[in-house]
Amino acid sequence: MPECLNRDDFNEIRSWVHRNARPLELSLWKCHFEGGSKENALNELAFYQNSDGGFGNVLEPDNWNPESTPYNTEFAVGILRRIGFTDISHPVYQGIFRFLKNTQYRGENGWFFNVPANDLYPHAVWWNYSEEGNIIQNIGLTASLSGFILRYANVGDELYGAALEYADMLLEKLKTDDSCGDMGISGYCSLFCDLKTAGLESRFDLDFLENKTRSLIKAHFHEYVWTHHQDMAVMFPEPSLYYYGGYEQAVSDSLDELVKIRPEGGVWGIPWEWYDGGVYAKEFAISENWWKSFKAIEKLLFLKAYGRLVSINN
Repeated sequence: MPECLNRDDFNEIRSWVHRNARPLELSLWKCHFEGGSKENALNELAFYQNSDGGFGNVLEPDNWNPESTPYNTEFAVGILRRIGFTDISHPVYQGIFRFLKNTQYRGENGWFFNVPANDLYPHAVWWNYSEEGNIIQNIGLTASLSGFILRYANVGDELYGAALEYADMLLEKLKTDDSCGDMGISGYCSLFCDLKTAGLESRFDLDFLENKTRSLIKAHFHEYVWTHHQDMAVMFPEPSLYYYGGYEQAVSDSLDELVKIRPEGGVWGIPWEWYDGGVYAKEFAISENWWKSFKAIEKLLFLKAYGRLVSINN
């Protein structure tokens, strides 16, 4: 029998989130599991948006840089899409498009994964600014943002044209070079889904991109999951994904394990530290708690998508 979370389990997690979450994560929890409104979640998310339209202000808990960054902005886009808010006429989206178009953190190879101001604030080691590191880590971020723009932005916009050029560049690179950094595989998968949904099959070689992403997942599956801390909830959030076939047993085993390892009365921990417990230890302890709420929502959505929540009515 598959392992499932029952109502008592759910209520323990619910209590923990209500007691510990930031207002943002609490609004997301309510939106996903308690019939809360998208508008309330959107209002909470707006507190993290800067006047330039980008997002910062510790939206992503591992980086306390208050300035707008492309990664934090992509993180915000992910939140908006998960709650099903895609009204691109809304000021929050118009601000995002404005930032992605005008930011200084965009170059010929795409948007920058890391920015210099990160080093001025508490952050995880992977947020140290590195021009060399950006060369590889920009790939997944730029793939994800390009797909988002090509799916939702106006075709005639300058930003749309830039996203077309980035997507062309990334697909051409992928023909000869598999290296793509921590976000690369998920970024390419997201790009494929958005290009297909946008009806751009005649503009891009989507057969190549689909086959290539499938082969990348197969080749790097264990490395991607364990080395980069990308759990199954991130890789396989729902069974409708085009690359799910062939991983049914691995996902099922992961779901069973997820139910079994949850601490009694609480939520799951996170499998990383900033500097192995050294630098910024106090700040990490705060961010760790913020992450727990965010990841609890992510994991419950994962369980729900595969029918592993028992008697939970949204």
